Amino acid sequence: MLSRLSNLMAPISSRVATAPVALALAVMAAGCAAGGPGGSDLREGAPLFPRAWVIREDTDLAGACEARLAQSYETPPGPGEPWFRVLPGRSRVLVTAPHATAQTREGQTKAADAGTGSLAVLLNALAGTRVIYTTRLSPSDPNFYDDNEFKQALARAIDDRRPRAVLDLHASDSGRPYDVDFGTMGGTSLPGELLSRLAGALRAEGPAAFSQDFFPAARNQTVTRFVAARGVPAVQVEINATWLLGSRAGDPPRQRFAQLLQALVRFAASVDERQVPPRRGAPSADPADPCAISVP
Repeated sequence: MLSRLSNLMAPISSRVATAPVALALAVMAAGCAAGGPGGSDLREGAPLFPRAWVIREDTDLAGACEARLAQSYETPPGPGEPWFRVLPGRSRVLVTAPHATAQTREGQTKAADAGTGSLAVLLNALAGTRVIYTTRLSPSDPNFYDDNEFKQALARAIDDRRPRAVLDLHASDSGRPYDVDFGTMGGTSLPGELLSRLAGALRAEGPAAFSQDFFPAARNQTVTRFVAARGVPAVQVEINATWLLGSRAGDPPRQRFAQLLQALVRFAASVDERQVPPRRGAPSADPADPCAISVP
């Protein structure tokens, strides 16, 4: 009796034991067909992640540039001295930093958006973006008034070579809950596709807490409003100060700045429909001007 019962149970136990194995093999086969988790290629030797592109020297030079800018955050320009700088570039992305130094608004001096100037300079050096940034206390806030030389230079830059996107860089207080707030004038200044691409580039590198139109850039005579009126996509990029370099070394952690910089370099390359170029060595700066950076 027991022998007959054992013989009857054997096929059932065999099927039960082999079912998990069969299921596992089916899942593994499906994974291989899809290229592994998330569709990635799991072939031996194939990279799963993009290689880091920004190098330590980039952040070192950015820190030195910001330290030099800090010396003139609130220094008025001398007679005939310019209070902003225009950097040419091959990219179809144009970057502005109208508060890289302190600015004059309604008769009052407002503090600089520390870290935005050095970020703009490094984007020019590494991504070839055209850049306009302040270098002295501005006599007229370029993000509040239109009737100043900064806006005139911006208009010329747009007319000279129409950009595909304008990023207007600003620093936001470290107490804000977001990493980046996108000022889009209620969604009208930047097409959704470009905004999604910008957010995706940032999220892939580190910044991930986003807000839209906390600072909408729709009031006053902002850079974003000025550019959008000319039919060019533009966004006011309010970056939490914890992602930007201050004038003191190591404050904040430079990894965060490197992540931000790498994201924007890759975004510019995607707008230009090109690959990020291979690195051919570390950049260098003019000993007399830490913000004059060249790349081999």
